[in-house]
Amino acid sequence: MSRGHARETALANLGHEIRGWQADQEIFDGVVAELAGLNRTDWRCLDILGTRGPMNAGQLAEAARLTTGALTAVVDHLEAAGLVRRVRDTVDRRKVIIETTPEVERRAAPVYGPLMADSAKAFARFDDEQLKVLTEFIKLEREMLSRHTARVADMLATRKSAPPAPR
Repeated sequence: MSRGHARETALANLGHEIRGWQADQEIFDGVVAELAGLNRTDWRCLDILGTRGPMNAGQLAEAARLTTGALTAVVDHLEAAGLVRRVRDTVDRRKVIIETTPEVERRAAPVYGPLMADSAKAFARFDDEQLKVLTEFIKLEREMLSRHTARVADMLATRKSAPPAPR
């Protein structure tokens, strides 16, 4: 097998595994959201807060690609469930910051504890340099996906603003 063909095959296999991983993650997230009694949009917002930290409503709406009105409903639901709280910004008291509560960690432990233990076992087979490569790969993939999400969102906005095609 030529080097070019071997690389093509390796890249195709990698792409296939990434897509499978994304699909599996979507399914897992759906099951976890259902277990938590949340819909997927609520879960996505909670996940964003968990990974990026506290933020104001506008930032969260932008990150989740929601209107501010839709986000208000999400935050109301998450707050009623005891998973987030609204707190005044310490710098500008007119602003409100949304943050997760300790309840999130309490509810997450039985779900994510075993997953993290399995991940630790899986990652034990990689040395420090390999872990750095994996981390860099995931970082590059996330940056690329973010750029393409913005690109496709622009396409969607253009389509929505265009006059309807004649029939």
